[in-house]
Formats: sequence, structure tokens, C-alpha cells
Amino acid sequence: MLRRARFRGVLGVLGALLALAALPVLGALGRDGAATASAAAAPDPAAARRATAARLAAEDIADIPVRFRVVNRNRSGLACNTDGRTYTIRGHLTAPARLLAGTSAPAVTFYQHGLAAGEWYWRIDVPGYHHSEELARRGHASLTIDRLGYGASDKPDGRALCLGGDADMTHQIVQQLRAGTYRAERAEPVRFDDVVLAGHDRGAQIAEIAAYSFRDVDGLVLTGWSDSGLTDEDDARFFAALTSCMQGGVPAGSGRGAGGYTHFDVGARDFVRGNAAAPDRRALAVAKDLQSRHPCGVQVSQLEGVLVDTRRLPEIEVPVALVYGAEDRRVRGGEAHRARFTGASGTDLLTVAGAGHFLGVEHGARQVQDFIASWLDEKGFDR
Repeated sequence: MLRRARFRGVLGVLGALLALAALPVLGALGRDGAATASAAAAPDPAAARRATAARLAAEDIADIPVRFRVVNRNRSGLACNTDGRTYTIRGHLTAPARLLAGTSAPAVTFYQHGLAAGEWYWRIDVPGYHHSEELARRGHASLTIDRLGYGASDKPDGRALCLGGDADMTHQIVQQLRAGTYRAERAEPVRFDDVVLAGHDRGAQIAEIAAYSFRDVDGLVLTGWSDSGLTDEDDARFFAALTSCMQGGVPAGSGRGAGGYTHFDVGARDFVRGNAAAPDRRALAVAKDLQSRHPCGVQVSQLEGVLVDTRRLPEIEVPVALVYGAEDRRVRGGEAHRARFTGASGTDLLTVAGAGHFLGVEHGARQVQDFIASWLDEKGFDR
């Protein structure tokens, strides 16, 4: 019997839905259709980006815009629908400049965001909370992207996207990283020997699917995800968003763009309550203003995805690092999820005291950064 999977008891879900319905929604609609709470204001985005760029330059850290041409197809172990068309995924390669200028091919960690986030989750322009910058300061190269349907990447109809397709596109990007066939702005693309997949929330699920489907990565870093540890509150939000998707969803952007998208959280208060426990106010203010809509097809495919994952996770043979917030309202059961990786060459687990689901905005973010950097060093992904 599958326990604590997506299909939990109806009473638990209904109870959580009633609790969420009782929450007031604060503020007026923001630029992405989400309500904007009256808490701490985010720093001026342009000024914050300039400050980040100045810090990176001072420490001789390269931050290179990159893009990948991918086909939205699905050859993964999770059957779901895609449109077979070619799109562009955009992101950034961030690393110590000396690492990219060397004669040998270095290692890179490829980070993917979750449902309600974007590349910004790994690049919050607040000192100490820009994950790629902090990992570069610790000697590591990071690739962060907006997944298809998010941010600066192309946004097709959200009903033509799914987790299996995301895993296939992950595989395509891994192959381009190894071959050096992607595009880098004002730079020659660097070829990487070792590629570690990292993800947060459903980005971690994509990393899992890619790992057992294509077997072409060297390690996994999974944060804020467990196939069998999704809480009743997460279930309530999931099925509320699913209702929107069943009605066709909304456009990718505020009143424009392709359809088939929705919000996982209804408004800023819901977003903050579900994702934060002990956040840095500045980092949380940035995240709150950047809450992302997600493709409906990705959400729908998660139902089958958790069932396939529970059967196939033992096939993963590479080392796995797992990170959880002790006060995460959405995902629990880190030890239980760790136990599923019976074929892995090793597993390591960090639970951050006092932290919620969005570990990147919590006061414990530095603990996460230190843990991941040390794990990469220990496993030999330090060049």
C-alpha cells in the first residue's frame, strides 16, 4: 500500500482546504495577478542587480547568460504529453572565472526551481541569499535556468508541458553542457565533464526522473521534495490549483501570452504562509514579488509521477544529497524519502532547524549553501 502519497484521505484534504479558505487575502493585485502584501518592501530590482554584479566582479566571479535550444518531447520513464516543438531555455552560468578559464573540463551543478518559483529562486539579489554567488565563492560552478514556461524562457501553452518532458529537456541540456554546444553571451561555451542535477520542490522531482530515465548525471541534490511526504496543506493547494487547470487555466503572463497556467498559491499571504517559516525579510520580499504561475500540464503529470518515482528511485546509483526545512508546511518525511534510494552509492541528509519550504529565503540559507558545497567537495565535484 502506498502511504502518504498524493492520494491521501478525502477528509484530510477537505480539512486543509477549509483552513486555507479561512485565510484573508491582503493587498491589491500585483503585476503577475498575485495579491501584494503590505509587509517589507522589496529592494529596487535594478539597484539590487547592480549591487550583485558589483559583488561578483569584486570576487572575480563570472556570471554568463546562456541559452539552450531544446525539443519539448518525452522519452523519459514518466509518460505524459508534450508538443514536440523546439524552444529556447535561458539561464545563467555562475562560477569562479579561473574555473571556467582552465584547460580541464570542470564540474557543474545544474539547478532547477519548483512550481511557484523561477530561476530567481537561486539568484535572489540580497547579500548571502544569491545561491549561485555563494556557491561560486565556495569554488563551484552553477547553472540556473528558467524552465520552459517560466521567466525569460519560452512560454508555450501550459497544457503541452509535463514533468516527463521537463526531464527530457534536462537530459538535452546535460548533453549540451558535456559537449559545449549551448550558447553563451560574449563567451565561448565551456565543456563540463561532471554534471550534478539539483532541484527544489518539483524541480527536484524532475531531477529524479531525469536521473533514473537517462542515467547520464553524476550526482543529485534534492531540496524540499519527497514523493511520499506531501502534506495535507500541500494537497489542498494542489487540488485547488488543479480545479483552475481543469477550467483551462490563465495566460502565462498577466492578461497575455499562451494559456494553460495557474498559481499554486492564491495571493501573497498564501504564498508566504506556505513557503516561509523564519525568513530574512529582504529575501522574502523579493520572492513574494516574483511568485510565478506554473504550467497546468506539469501539475497534472505529478499525479502519475509520484507513483512512478516510488517504483524507480531504487534504480538511481549516483550519490544523493537531500535537504529539508524542519518547519516545512508542504513537504515532510526526509528520512523516509532518503530510504527509497537503495541503489545510490551514498545518501546524505540535512534538516535545517526552523526553516520552511523556501529554504533559499530562510535564515538557514547559509547552512544549506555550506552543506551543498561541502558535499560537492567530498564527492569530487570540486574542480
